[in-house]
Amino acid sequence: MKNIKSCHWLLKNLEHVVILDCGMLKVGTQGVYQPEGIIAGAQRFNISQTFSDPNGRFPSTMCSAEQFQQEARLLGINQRDTVIVYDNFGLFSAARTWWMFKAMGFEQVYVLDGGLVKWLELGLPVAPHYAQSPQPGDFIAQPKAGYFIDKQAVLAAIDDPSVLLLDARSPARFSGQESEPREGMRSGHIPGSANVHYASVLDDSGLLKPKAQLRALLSDAGVTNQALQFSCGSGITACILAMIADECGFYPLSVYDASWSEWGQDSSVPVATLAP
Repeated sequence: MKNIKSCHWLLKNLEHVVILDCGMLKVGTQGVYQPEGIIAGAQRFNISQTFSDPNGRFPSTMCSAEQFQQEARLLGINQRDTVIVYDNFGLFSAARTWWMFKAMGFEQVYVLDGGLVKWLELGLPVAPHYAQSPQPGDFIAQPKAGYFIDKQAVLAAIDDPSVLLLDARSPARFSGQESEPREGMRSGHIPGSANVHYASVLDDSGLLKPKAQLRALLSDAGVTNQALQFSCGSGITACILAMIADECGFYPLSVYDASWSEWGQDSSVPVATLAP
């Protein structure tokens, strides 16, 4: 697969890549992010703070190109580097970082299949602390339009048959049968959207399913040749669906950055539910 690297591949290339831990706490979890281990040579990529909009109204929204470039350089990332991203749940927030790099025009970025969970399961090398770059990199942000979209773009496409929005939240949250983990949020989904739970893209061992099965998941959700938009709770797991859609060759793709954290609390926009 073009967007994925295995743990064994990474083991063989530890000295030749930039490794970023993009893990984060899930909504409703208290405390400080403390992973069970740190992959040898990894640096910390903080989606929620360092690489988010400091003036954003919603959690973990995309920062400016200038901020992204500055922080990426501080991690020592160069234009010719190969970047491997992973998270603490196997596949949760790593795809968000992958999408952010893509949005900044950087192509040599890959998600570690199975993430930290698989790495530890295989007993591969870990470190007691995060690595520190000895010098700044020369990363250049070259932002691409359309990778991240706002509420107005989603609202404008609700009745457009040439656009389909896929929601990565659980079926119970999508249907409205389960309340949202954030306070003040309505339950349900954006009208006209379809549900592909982000966890459904993994097999029983925690690895990404083969491309044929991923295509089947998208097909079952109604994907044909439309433009695709992606949503979730706050724009994190939506990027998993963007990644598999890209893997399967679909285009164009856009992630609704604020996702349900914005839509669910705005009474001026419509919400749909599914009868139990």
